[in-house]
Amino acid sequence: MLPGSPVAGQRVLMYHAVGNRVDGDVHNIYTMSRADFLRHIETLQAISTQHHMPFAPFRHANSSEIAVTFDDGYADALSTVGPELSKRGIPFHVFVTPSKLTSGDRRYLSTAELRELATIPGATIGAHGATHQSLTSLSEVDAQTDLLASKQQLEDILQQPITTMSYPYGHVNQQVRLAAQRVGFTVAACSKWGVNNSDTDPLLLNRLDMWAGDSARTIENKVLGYWNFLGRRT
Repeated sequence: MLPGSPVAGQRVLMYHAVGNRVDGDVHNIYTMSRADFLRHIETLQAISTQHHMPFAPFRHANSSEIAVTFDDGYADALSTVGPELSKRGIPFHVFVTPSKLTSGDRRYLSTAELRELATIPGATIGAHGATHQSLTSLSEVDAQTDLLASKQQLEDILQQPITTMSYPYGHVNQQVRLAAQRVGFTVAACSKWGVNNSDTDPLLLNRLDMWAGDSARTIENKVLGYWNFLGRRT
């Protein structure tokens, strides 16, 4: 590989909130300010242009494209993320836990806000577990029940098929992966670090963890694949 050239493969970037406090974020890496987020996006646009890596929807792909995803369904997906990415023509994917829609916690999207988010150009909605439980801690039957409920509840709300998901906490094993397949998910993201190619299991897509304090150099190094050694630790 030539210095400065990207590792081949598809990048799936993992974000959480922009402006809202993320549960359990003790190191303040996932609770991103609007200024942090815009800095990330501007850096990513420059990387995309320089290295011919187009932004693309979350999917299983073999090309060097960049997919932008958000876990948990925070309300800023509608107020900040959607408008900023849509006006730049950048597609994005939001993984939503249905139980949070009716929790009364204003940090998260409400049912009405989710419907509005789904109408923004470039937005796609996926599931993130029905109740945000660690699926690997459940029995096989209970894990499948949770996955099916997450899919059906979002489909009832949006009146469209939901075929993508991310595993809560990134917790997945072969039992959970098979349960996701049985209930009808076709593409799913875990939290294992790395890029994806034609050999990557579409129900176990790797992601790159993006942090609030990342400098432009760090963002570039992550996206180009220079941090992929972390995949051996996750």
